[in-house]
Amino acid sequence: MEHVLVHSVAPGKYFDKEVYLDDRYILLSPDTPFTERLRDRMLQWGFEYLLTDGQQVDTPGAGPGAEAAENAPLVAVEEGVREGEILREVQSAYTSALNFTEKLFTNFVTKSELPQAAVTDKIKELNDLVRGHRQQALRLSHLRNEDKNYVVEHSVKTTMLSLAIGNTVKLPHHKLIELGTASLLHEVGMIRLPPQLYMTDRQLSDQERKSITAHTLLGFKILKQYSYPLSVCLAVLECREYLNGAGYPRGLTGEKISFYAKVISVTSSFAALTSDRPYREARDGHASMLELLKGRDTLYDATVLKALVANLSIYPLGTFVELSNGYRGMVVDTSSDSPRAPVVRLMRSPDGERYVDQPHVRTIEEDYRIARSLSTDEAQEIKQA
Repeated sequence: MEHVLVHSVAPGKYFDKEVYLDDRYILLSPDTPFTERLRDRMLQWGFEYLLTDGQQVDTPGAGPGAEAAENAPLVAVEEGVREGEILREVQSAYTSALNFTEKLFTNFVTKSELPQAAVTDKIKELNDLVRGHRQQALRLSHLRNEDKNYVVEHSVKTTMLSLAIGNTVKLPHHKLIELGTASLLHEVGMIRLPPQLYMTDRQLSDQERKSITAHTLLGFKILKQYSYPLSVCLAVLECREYLNGAGYPRGLTGEKISFYAKVISVTSSFAALTSDRPYREARDGHASMLELLKGRDTLYDATVLKALVANLSIYPLGTFVELSNGYRGMVVDTSSDSPRAPVVRLMRSPDGERYVDQPHVRTIEEDYRIARSLSTDEAQEIKQA
């Protein structure tokens, strides 16, 4: 393709073939004019050339894309910059939470310290993060774990999901703090066990499995020892209970299980399914969500599951999908009137073209229904691009 100097194109002109922003992204179709505003925005963002095999003409052609706004490509560039800034802020806050939790657990083991005030302050920070940037903060599969122990990573991800659910069901502030505290510390008993029990990739013996189930009781006793609220202690004790009585340590059923524990049961299960473990690779978000929904009213509380879906959708935030019309993109938001049909940012056309003006579409519409989630390799190719 030929390089065309932006300053050489007269406002109001059309090109008889597609115009590209660079060698990857379509900027203008033959029926979209080059405007003065578009020229100014291109120069603002440092684009001095167009790429095209076409010629300047005075009338529009018949190419696709008539619905595109004249400034959509550069608006998308600007939005991409803003989103990049938010994602860096989210990653920084997530890394800070990982570092805090790692230090918290280390000091507990080595110095017998488990300060409530510091935990409360961190929960407040994470709650502000989830409330302010839910769409980015809950793309859990996109967050880098900075090589932390998986118990540390699991605790932080569980906490972020729990706080999102707590906000959705409108828990008062002090209960949000309690729920977040219980979520962050729900594995504190696990770190009192030998690491070979929970870090191994081999099948555990019956005795070893029994030892693992002791972690909730250990956590309960630890938190009581440090004078954490009873509601927090009970949540840690009961977070592995199931509605049908198949959980541990007491085989509680239904309403005998505290609400905080019901939340952590769901959020910790989702965080675990979607994360790598020493003995298996992570499952994709859609398959993990379907797995949880199979346990509705038998293992997991229906209200909690509904709140999780309201925050993530059936195809969780950050999932790469293919639509029924062949377009590919990423789930970026939920749809309040249809949790099963999230909002998707289109990133690839059916023929593989990458568009800079990545429009958001509601997948409840017939032509934009989600056909499938992409494989790990397919998603990685889009991420890298």
